[in-house]
Amino acid sequence: MKPLACFMLLLALPVASVMADPSSPLLYSRANIVITRKVVPLKTIPPLPWQKGPAATVPDAAGVGFDVEVRDGMTLYNQKGWFNLSSPSEKNGVLMVFDAPGLPPVTPATQYAPLDILLIDREGTVLQIIPDIKLSELDQDIVPSSPVLAFLFLKGGLCQKLSINPGDVVEYKLFKKPPTVLSAPPPEK
Repeated sequence: MKPLACFMLLLALPVASVMADPSSPLLYSRANIVITRKVVPLKTIPPLPWQKGPAATVPDAAGVGFDVEVRDGMTLYNQKGWFNLSSPSEKNGVLMVFDAPGLPPVTPATQYAPLDILLIDREGTVLQIIPDIKLSELDQDIVPSSPVLAFLFLKGGLCQKLSINPGDVVEYKLFKKPPTVLSAPPPEK
């Protein structure tokens, strides 16, 4: 078929058939997140060449920052065979966000690089960590123990290296903390 004929055929197609399916929107953006660790690890600072004495041990920063790709969590299930995270580095990852808290399973996928998967609730608290797993070798689904709003995929082994643990908090605009409410102590009897 000649190029002009192909172009004319495309113009004749109804617009709806060319557009994406609106029933499964694809959320994709980039963002910076910070994971605030509850237990701050110590780091050793060696003395400078002109200083005498032992190395100093000081607390590391409480927060660890990442550049993440934010995706709609349903792409894990709607695009079987297509889903791929590439290989995350030590400073980036993928945040899969669902419409509402629930029990979405982590399923096998064509992901061959080892990953740490953080299961995060609606307030941003890391509930569980699936460490150093290859989704291509997963034999069965992994279901969260309580409702989660997002999965954060990081490079395998990174949680152990950076002392990221369950109970740490992910700071990002989609995670909402409940308001602080102060109450009077109960009356004494």
